[in-house]
Amino acid sequence: MKIAVIGAGLMGSAATKYLVARKEVKTVQLVDKDKNRLEQTAKSARSSKLVPRLLDASDRASISVAVENCDAALIALPHGASLSTDLAMIDAGVNAVDLVFEDVQMKLHSKCLNAGMTLIPGCGVAPGLVQVLAGEGARQLTSVEEIHMLVGGLPQVPKPPLSYRVVFSFEQVLEMYANEVVRVIRDGKVKKTKALTERERVSFQKPYDDMEAFLTDGVATLLYTMKGRVKVMDEKTVRYPGHAEQIKTLIETGLVSTKPVKVNGKKVIPRKLLSAILGPKLVLGKEKDVTLLRVTVCGTKEGSDVRCEYEMIDRYDEIENVTSMARTTAFTGAIATMMLADHRIEEKGILAPESCFAGSNFKALFQRLAEENVKISRTVTSRTPNIANPRRRT
Repeated sequence: MKIAVIGAGLMGSAATKYLVARKEVKTVQLVDKDKNRLEQTAKSARSSKLVPRLLDASDRASISVAVENCDAALIALPHGASLSTDLAMIDAGVNAVDLVFEDVQMKLHSKCLNAGMTLIPGCGVAPGLVQVLAGEGARQLTSVEEIHMLVGGLPQVPKPPLSYRVVFSFEQVLEMYANEVVRVIRDGKVKKTKALTERERVSFQKPYDDMEAFLTDGVATLLYTMKGRVKVMDEKTVRYPGHAEQIKTLIETGLVSTKPVKVNGKKVIPRKLLSAILGPKLVLGKEKDVTLLRVTVCGTKEGSDVRCEYEMIDRYDEIENVTSMARTTAFTGAIATMMLADHRIEEKGILAPESCFAGSNFKALFQRLAEENVKISRTVTSRTPNIANPRRRT
């Protein structure tokens, strides 16, 4: 199979190295506008299968032509840059996976159908893997009452400032925090609230047994696929204790605002300034990261209350020197792309990750992730009646 990867950043380079190592993949065409990134990825991949292409992903026409002979494509671009590439895939009629999710992608369904192709949006770790787990948990039940998702990419050892390190764009992190519109399901209806709210303490295996979690807008495709089927649903970001309060202070002081202010007669955007100052200090660098994930689905099956829980603690790969966030995000997207290329996923149009990975495809995804030592546990227990939120708390 011939695969295209659009974007040679942290996620795209990790996906490329994963793909060239697969026997069934014949070529991987890696597209990026940065020559240095292409050269670095080619050097680390050390594979004759890799074909670098120096192209700007914003050039929709050129991207469409570049991928037209590929069996499938993986889009590994930041928010705001991927939609044009989604449209280029539709123009070319090439099946594609996009690591990011934007609500506007759901409106492309008819365009995808007319082009006879498939587009899977938000298919990394979050969004992506958490949605897949929520969907699988829901399929195990007769009726679904609650879905709760916890996920966080963190440094293994917390250090100031913010007890956090960036494993992707810091501006995207700030956008996630500053976004006042967080969508959740309450009483079966979509409600809007603010990020950083509904804070709670959560516990994973030591040394991550005292963490905090707060609402962020990460329900993604589940807002569409679980509509009318669940009473309570939310997604929370996991951080070390105290992080949310520090971010709240930055927001309250106006440092996360995108509204320009005058400084010595010149207009300055506070968020740009904050990103320029804090961003370099928060780069993961040589530190090691960890990804914490838990998805809890509660409901009924055969007259009994049931709680289905999936959990993952994935750490930096010290042998291959790959971050956990890149492993869990890029590998998931790469596996989905391969499944599109070999027609394991055949339905056309916009497909949510939780819809694609069912039955044998769900098993195949988890087997392939486990082969890379990305392991997810599953427990099914009786659910104590009359408890509004059955999640473990500390």
